[in-house]
Amino acid sequence: MAYALKMQQELLDMLSVTRPHQSKAEEGYIREFIEPWTDYTDSFGNLHKTVMDGDKKPIILFSSHTDTVHRAGGSQTLNIHKHKVVTSDSTCLGADDAVGNYLMISMIEKGIPGKYIFHRGEEHGGLGSSHIATQTPEVLDDIDFAIALDRKGNNDVIQYQNGGRCCSKEFASDLATLLGMTGGDPHGTFTDTANYVSVIPECTNISVAYWDQHSKQERCDLIEIANIESSILCADWSTLKAYPFEPEFEYDYSAYYSRYGNINVPLRSSTRVGTSRNDKTLWDLHDLCVSEPYEVAWFLKECGVSKDDVLYTKRPSIDTYNTITANGYQTELCLECGYMDHPGLTCLEYYNEQGQ
Repeated sequence: MAYALKMQQELLDMLSVTRPHQSKAEEGYIREFIEPWTDYTDSFGNLHKTVMDGDKKPIILFSSHTDTVHRAGGSQTLNIHKHKVVTSDSTCLGADDAVGNYLMISMIEKGIPGKYIFHRGEEHGGLGSSHIATQTPEVLDDIDFAIALDRKGNNDVIQYQNGGRCCSKEFASDLATLLGMTGGDPHGTFTDTANYVSVIPECTNISVAYWDQHSKQERCDLIEIANIESSILCADWSTLKAYPFEPEFEYDYSAYYSRYGNINVPLRSSTRVGTSRNDKTLWDLHDLCVSEPYEVAWFLKECGVSKDDVLYTKRPSIDTYNTITANGYQTELCLECGYMDHPGLTCLEYYNEQGQ
């Protein structure tokens, strides 16, 4: 059975909102589009919905996130090219991850059994999912599979996140077959399901038909989204099963794989990856270098940064927290984000302390 895009205007309305983490615009977006479909909001702000299969508890988690990387909250003008490709006049489109939100709402409306979580703060390093994984992991006790709808392209089923394997090859193959995808590029960077690898056997991320996220060139394709919607609404999710797999790391390869594809050359230093692999800001900058190389080069030049500065400046070693000397004072850096504004605290602890 084929589906057209069920609620095209709803998706366009969602895309029209620019919503940085914890902005008033994000709160308004959540009230209008997400809350009506969910059961409750947890103490961090993540929104949860459970769709039962009769009296059976769901074993699949579907994941997306409500925040974007827009610089300011508000609204934006959408441009639709040839009735299918959507772009915006803003710093990015925000299809990452309005499309994932939309598809999960469509699944909830169809009554597809599952645990659905609309995460907060993914673009700040997975803050909402980190809260669940560390503070309330019991909400995931029955879950065998975590599937994020937060990936570029239209064929990828991710097997690696945060520099390591997050699901088995067999599970990824089964899921790709179920959704009519090839499996595409198995290497991802990070989304919320990466924070669940220690508590859920199989964690992945699937393509939802946006491209060039976090950039002015970001776009999504309404026809491809409709095709993916048709696949997920018609899939027999009960056929999925978990497989055992050994931990496998990919620290020595550049890509740790950018959102813009495999650069396919080894990193100069595996230490930089090993000590920074949870730093989402680092990988966002990596993606920016790929998507906007001239802008990055111009900025570095204006700041007086030379090629030798980038290639040969030594980075201090990092334990739990870096300690560096700045202006004669010993200063601690957070391991997760590299900033100095919350020494002695993890990012999540800092945000909780600030009343976030």
